[in-house]
Amino acid sequence: MYVRNIPYPVVAADHVATQSAQEIAQHTRSQRFNTADHSRYEILRMLPESASFKHFTPPWDPYGYTLWQPLIARNQRMTESHIVSIPSFLYEDMMRCHAAWITTGKIEGHILEDIVETLKSTMSGKLLAPLLDGKKQWFIRLDQMSPKDSPLGGDIPSSTFADVIVKLCSSMRAYGCLQRMKQVAEENDMELAVKLILNPWNESMDPAKEFRVFVPPPAARRISKPTVSDFRISAISQYEWHKAFQVPYNLSLDQVADKVYVGALGLMPILVAYIAMQLDAKVAKTLLESGFTFDVLLLEDGRLQLVEINPFGAMSPCGACLFNWVLDATVLYGLDPMQFAVTVDG
Repeated sequence: MYVRNIPYPVVAADHVATQSAQEIAQHTRSQRFNTADHSRYEILRMLPESASFKHFTPPWDPYGYTLWQPLIARNQRMTESHIVSIPSFLYEDMMRCHAAWITTGKIEGHILEDIVETLKSTMSGKLLAPLLDGKKQWFIRLDQMSPKDSPLGGDIPSSTFADVIVKLCSSMRAYGCLQRMKQVAEENDMELAVKLILNPWNESMDPAKEFRVFVPPPAARRISKPTVSDFRISAISQYEWHKAFQVPYNLSLDQVADKVYVGALGLMPILVAYIAMQLDAKVAKTLLESGFTFDVLLLEDGRLQLVEINPFGAMSPCGACLFNWVLDATVLYGLDPMQFAVTVDG
C-alpha cells in the first residue's frame, strides 16, 4: 500500500478556486479532487471498455441505506433503528418549503407548522410520535443521503417533528435526494416512496476520522467472468478531502493508514457475504457490474465502523474525495497498486 500525502496548500488552493467558481456557476465542482458525474467520453479516454466491462451511471437503488441497514446497525452495535415512510403527498409541501428557504434564507413558521401537523395526522406520524418526543436524540437520513449539510442543525441530533422537517427542507443533499426519487418514480410510473431513517445519535461520529474505501467492478481488472468473491479494495481516501488531516489518537500517519486498511480488508468478507446472501440477485448483479464505495469511521480502539454504502465510478454522483475519477482511473479501478490518500499541512 502506497500512502499518498498530498500537500495541503495544493488542496486548499483548489478548494478556494472551486468556491470562487461556484459564485458564478452554482454546480461547479473541483476539477482535480472529489470529482463526480463525468461523461462516458471523459473516462473512456483513460479506461477503455471491454466485452465484460462497461462505463455507465449506476442506479441508486443498490446503494439505498435501507438495503444495508441491518448490516450497518449490527456493525455499529445500535440498540435500535427505525425506518418510517413519509407520505408522498407531502413532497410538494416540502418542495415549497425548500423554495422558500432558498429565496428568503429562513423557513416560515406557518409553512413548517402546516407540514408538521399534516405529518402528525398520518399513520407514519403516529409511528414517529413516540420517537420524536423531544427527548430521544436521532441521526436522521433519507435512503440516499443525510441532511447533514443543513445550516439549520444538520450537525446536531433531531428530537422533534420540526427538527426533521427543518433539516430536510434546508438541505441541498436532501433536496437532491427527493428530486431523484421523484424522477425515478415518474419514469417507472410508481408512487413516490420517501423513507426516513432514524438511528440513535452517536457522539463518536466524526467526519474528520472517516474514510472512503473504493471497490471497483472486478471486470475493470479484465476478469472475464467475475463473481462477488473477486471484489478488491483499490484505494482509500480521507473523507473530508478539503481539510488538512489531523492524525488522531496519538498515532502516526502510517499507523492510521495501516489500521484503516487492515480494518477495511476485514470488512470486505462481511460485505461480500451480505451481497451474496442477503441481497436479491438483480441487486448483486448491478453491484458486480458497477462496484461500490463504503465509508468507515476509525474508532479509538482501532476498530472500523461501517457508516454507509455509496456508488462507484466516474459516471456516478459519488465524490472521489482526494482522487480524481479520470486522472486517477488506473488506481481507482484497480489496475495500479492500492493507494491511501491524505492531505497533511506541514
